[in-house]
Amino acid sequence: MFEKKKTFSWKIPALVLAAIIIIGSGVYAGLRIKNSVQEANKKEQVVSKEVFALNQNCEIWVQGQITSEGSYKSPKMLGTIPKDLLNKSKDEIESYFAEKYPNKEIVSMNEYEIILCNTQSKEPGKANKYSLEQKDGFVYMYKYDKEGVKSEIEKTSISVDSLPKSVQEELSSGIVLDNEDDAYSRLENFQS
Repeated sequence: MFEKKKTFSWKIPALVLAAIIIIGSGVYAGLRIKNSVQEANKKEQVVSKEVFALNQNCEIWVQGQITSEGSYKSPKMLGTIPKDLLNKSKDEIESYFAEKYPNKEIVSMNEYEIILCNTQSKEPGKANKYSLEQKDGFVYMYKYDKEGVKSEIEKTSISVDSLPKSVQEELSSGIVLDNEDDAYSRLENFQS
């Protein structure tokens, strides 16, 4: 006569509801993170595009250097900046100078002056080697470091004009030697 009423099982709806809440929270958190990353990227782009505020009379200088003879070469003014650089960002100014003066790099830059210096050219194929070259009518010995940057070792008293034409031609393009002993040995041959 009396029917037993079936009890409703809350387990399945409770699990479905918990899954919906967890998935919804994950999607919400993911969107918040994505938006905050996008906002940070926008702020970075705005900062990098900020105008560098160069003065219209900003001077461009090349830094003074010590020459191979040991004398000091004073700084040289190249002029003032072009007017089209006035409203550019620091990155745009740096790329302008890299393109216009490829053998120089910016040492310092402020609103009133930009200082450049000569860069040493690198020759990686000559790394850790020596070379004999002509300069100012004499034979010079150079050493290349591990990165291929050349530095003067010695200015000899050997006049290039006193050498045979074949040796003079070799010196004009540089005689590359593997070690210091070979370089000095070759210099001795020039003197004999």
